[in-house]
This record gives sequence, structure tokens and C-alpha cells, in this order.
Amino acid sequence: MTDLELIITQNIHLSGRLWLMRLRAPQIVPSIRGGHFLMLEVSKTYDPMGRRAFAVGDVRGEEILIFYDVVGRGTELMSRMGEGEKIRAFGPLGKRLFSYEGKKHLLLGGGVGLAGLSLYGKELRDMGKEVVFVYGARSAEHLGMLDWLREEGFEYILYTDDGSAGRKGLITEVLREFDTSWTVSACGPKPMLKALKKVVKETGHTLYMSLEERMACGWGVCLGCVVKDPEGNYRRVCWEGPVFRAEEVVL
Repeated sequence: MTDLELIITQNIHLSGRLWLMRLRAPQIVPSIRGGHFLMLEVSKTYDPMGRRAFAVGDVRGEEILIFYDVVGRGTELMSRMGEGEKIRAFGPLGKRLFSYEGKKHLLLGGGVGLAGLSLYGKELRDMGKEVVFVYGARSAEHLGMLDWLREEGFEYILYTDDGSAGRKGLITEVLREFDTSWTVSACGPKPMLKALKKVVKETGHTLYMSLEERMACGWGVCLGCVVKDPEGNYRRVCWEGPVFRAEEVVL
């Protein structure tokens, strides 16, 4: 992991509250894998304080793609940055990533959580694995990564809470359509992951989850992103994760 100053080559609004920032990062592109994340400095002042964690959504040539939701002051400031500006980035981070075992992989992304799976999906495909994405959001306007899925030519299933695109309902419902030969990996809001944990107890699927806990440092020092395991011990998402098997953590 390295602390770098990267050049922004693009920063555009996609849809809903989702934005895409492209960073020229030839220094770290060769070492990035699906599931890695970066800590980005969204402000050079103490307002807001600290960096923000963002999954590496894709790698194209010497560029890194960061998909992010504008949800607070930090990401709002980030959305104002323009082409040619520089941003400090620490990474790639994440010691424990997704599993490549198995021939068939079902990847479930809730909202911007799809960006935690997208690069991983490309890696699996390059290995000759069968990959199906399941992408869920509140409504059609919040499916901002749909163009990415289409550009990459992946098979996908859509879910929206209001039925404005794809199937109406919860993303967790899809598991009953795939047998246990499919390895399931997921990234998204905590309620979605908690629901998935319950479903796989019934279906018997192996489930890997990339957790989206708030992070302040990114390398296991501040203890701001801890989760409990079944024995009551604490796991640092940024250091022991961000990926865990469903049975390893309590949400």
C-alpha cells in the first residue's frame, strides 16, 4: 500500500446520487484486485476530517474507476473536483478479498455496493468462471452502474423496491433460483447483508460479504470499523477484511 497523489481524469454524475471518478494511477494498477479499496482525501482541511474509503470499481488501462454516492459533506466536496485536479489516495487496501473457488459465482450488489464486486466479476470471467450479477436499488434512477454492466456484457438480474426497473422486490429473493453449486458474494447496505445471512441458513449457499463499515484510517489502527465475530471478539473490517464469510461475523 502506498500514499500517492493521483490525477483526476474524469468526475461525472451518472444517475440518482451516483458519481464516477476516474483516476490515473499507473503506480498501483498492477497490484489492484477485486475487493480492494482506497482511502481518498476529499478535503485538504479538517472540515470534514479524515479520508473516505471507496471500493475500486474497475481498472481500465492505467486508470482506476471509483463509483461513489454523494451522501454527505465529504462526497459532496468530492463531486466538485474537476478533471486535471489531484487527489491523495492511500492504497490499495484490504488484506482479505473474495474467493475464486468454484465454477459458478452469483454476485449481489445493493446500490453503490455493486462497485465492491464489479472488478471481482471481471477477474472471475477472465478465469473462465460463470458469473451472474444481481443488482438492486430503491428505484430505476439508482441503478447507476447499469451501463457498466451492459458495456462489459455481463448477464444480470435487476431488482428495485418500487418495480420501476427489473423485478419488484428484495434482492435476497433471487437465491432461491440458484442451487448451492453457486458461490454467493455480496456487497451493500447492512440490512441487505443481514437478510442474506438469514436466507443462506435456509438455502445452504456459501456466502462471502464485503462489509461497508465506516473507516477512518484504513490500516487497522483507529478501530473505527470493527465488527464482532460469534465468539464476541472484534474484527477490523479494513485489516482482517473487508471480505468475510457470513458465519464469521455478527451484523
